Amino acid sequence: MTERRASRTDNSISGGTYYGPVVQAGSVTMNLPPTPAPPLGILPVPSSVFVGRDHQVRALLEVLTPDGGNGPRPRVALVTGPAGIGKSELLLQVAHGAVGRGWFPGGVLSIDLQGYASGLAPLTPAAALGRLLHRLGLPLDAIPEHAEDRAAVYRECLRDRSVLVLLDNTRDSAQVHPLLPPHGCAALISSRNRLPALDDARRFPLSALSPDESCELFLVAAEPHTGTDAEGAATRAHSRRIATNCGGLPLALRVAAARVRGETADHLAELATWLDDERKRLVELDDGERTVTASFRASYDSLDDGERLLFALCGLHPGPRVGVHAVAALADLPLRDVRRRMQTLRNAHLVETDGAGHYKLHDLLHVYARERAHEDVPEAGTRAAMDRLIDCYLYTADRADSAVAPGRYRLPHTVDHPPHSIPDVDERDAALAWFAEEMPQLAALLRAAATTSDPSRCWILADAMRGFFFHTKAWDTWLETLQVALDAATDAGEVRVQSVLHNSMGVALIEQDRSQDAARHYEEARSGFESVGDAHGVATAVENRAWVHQYAGDHLAALADHQQALDVYRGLGARRNTAIVQRGMALAETELGRYEDATAHLTQALEVFLELGLDLDSAMALNGLGEAHARAGQAEPARRHFLRALRRSRACGSLFEEARAREGLAALLEATDPRRAAHHWKRALSQYQTLRSPKAEQVRSRLAALGLSSPEANSARN
Repeated sequence: MTERRASRTDNSISGGTYYGPVVQAGSVTMNLPPTPAPPLGILPVPSSVFVGRDHQVRALLEVLTPDGGNGPRPRVALVTGPAGIGKSELLLQVAHGAVGRGWFPGGVLSIDLQGYASGLAPLTPAAALGRLLHRLGLPLDAIPEHAEDRAAVYRECLRDRSVLVLLDNTRDSAQVHPLLPPHGCAALISSRNRLPALDDARRFPLSALSPDESCELFLVAAEPHTGTDAEGAATRAHSRRIATNCGGLPLALRVAAARVRGETADHLAELATWLDDERKRLVELDDGERTVTASFRASYDSLDDGERLLFALCGLHPGPRVGVHAVAALADLPLRDVRRRMQTLRNAHLVETDGAGHYKLHDLLHVYARERAHEDVPEAGTRAAMDRLIDCYLYTADRADSAVAPGRYRLPHTVDHPPHSIPDVDERDAALAWFAEEMPQLAALLRAAATTSDPSRCWILADAMRGFFFHTKAWDTWLETLQVALDAATDAGEVRVQSVLHNSMGVALIEQDRSQDAARHYEEARSGFESVGDAHGVATAVENRAWVHQYAGDHLAALADHQQALDVYRGLGARRNTAIVQRGMALAETELGRYEDATAHLTQALEVFLELGLDLDSAMALNGLGEAHARAGQAEPARRHFLRALRRSRACGSLFEEARAREGLAALLEATDPRRAAHHWKRALSQYQTLRSPKAEQVRSRLAALGLSSPEANSARN
């Protein structure tokens, strides 16, 4: 209503908010539209198949409660994760839960920002605001032209109203900032990007479903036909295989379920077999309308050229995790550039990190990255990347092995592509930790090396891991890697290399009480070394054969082989090998009751080991001295040597030698101090069991004789 007073014109408009030109006159009557209100009931219907995520649903609802669960903090929640992880569905489930509780009487606004939509450009903030304002009831000609003006009108429309805003498929923080509602409203946001600049949002990163949740989701979505109990059991078994191959990714599980919905166990078995083949996995995860590949492709296309190349090259790594130094080798980049680009991939949820310098790709993303490498990178580029990667691991393993087993004979080799940088592995503890951490990757790279144009790196890598395996007694993994290397060396006709590997296989086998199998490998080694005129190798095979006699109880034959090897090593000036033979001779002499000879040989060997800084060898010699003195009835020197062996073995991290020392101390204490003896027996048993050593059964029998057949129930503390 306009009221004229004297020569002054005053204008006042009430009853609503008007967007457009202002008209001034002496007397004006205007009928304004009501203030726009958001429409109700526009949320899509959530899926009836929703499994897991209970914790996330509760936490998100807590953010959306009228007090925000945290006083004045904005009620803004950001759900992030890789493509297909179920972000949009989680938002819908939570939004329906919040609306059903009556928390948003002003209604719900929902918009797909098309951050990763195939064939569609992401919505600009201005375009998104235009759509939201139109849904709020503004006519198109009343929506301002500029984004800042639209944002101001948007906030005004939502002021003093309790509205829930869903912003799905967000590309970046700049896209979503102008769309955040004012205080009193709330926002649920989803993105494949971490959106680090979105400071006020409470963050909810999604990871893959657990194996049980994955199987449940697949079964509920697939509704397979089950008849007999046997068919039901088969259906569950095939479902678990399918779920495992989907890697806990809800999109993949739903697509797989759609492929076999309502089908019998036979159809599930067929799909499971197809998915078992990694090369076909992504092709099979296609139900005609949805594909996992398309979802991944949108994330991949959002990267720049350098980031796409780095992601693709990561797919070439055959192991489950890849360290930053390995990525640098793959890409032939310095660490600082690798870390920066990998952070971008992490922000896009294409890789994850464990916080310790390692990255991991989801199983299906790993398959996709490998496909991209073979399709988007020239063959010469992928071949060079793999060569650099293998050489990086080989170079690092060789350095680490030198720290674990200094002075050990190694197969001669050169590295064609030395890495830019490697982890710090020059100290024994760091080297052992690196081997333990990287063993799955090393085993996978060893297999990959066997198929390259230079398979020699396969057996050189196997040889570089020998010290770690002997130290940790991880016999099964050692035998597996040795067999791969032996097959590669056999195919290449490398007789001397085969002999070295046969010797190592014999060591691993004899430690598992498989003496006859070990004897066959030692004989293969001896014959091979003789054929190429390698006297040192022949001596090593003969020395190893001595242990077959030792385990068979033929100590005289063992001494004869030891002496033959000793003569050769002394002639070659091989001090460490000489000391190792003397240690072996002492054990045979102890069994023959030649205690003075045994202690003399062990003392000489110990001096060499200590001089060379060989802690593991020293611990073994000290245990031998303890056993020789104990067998001679000399309890006090036996006790001293076992205690020194215990300290030395713990310092160098050898569980086996520690258990051996405890076993010796327990035997000495059994008659005089049963309680302390039981303590050492129990610790020895636990350590032998950890190592899966056959000696565990012997210790268990001793404990049973003491009336302590269940040490696990009352384990002693250190």
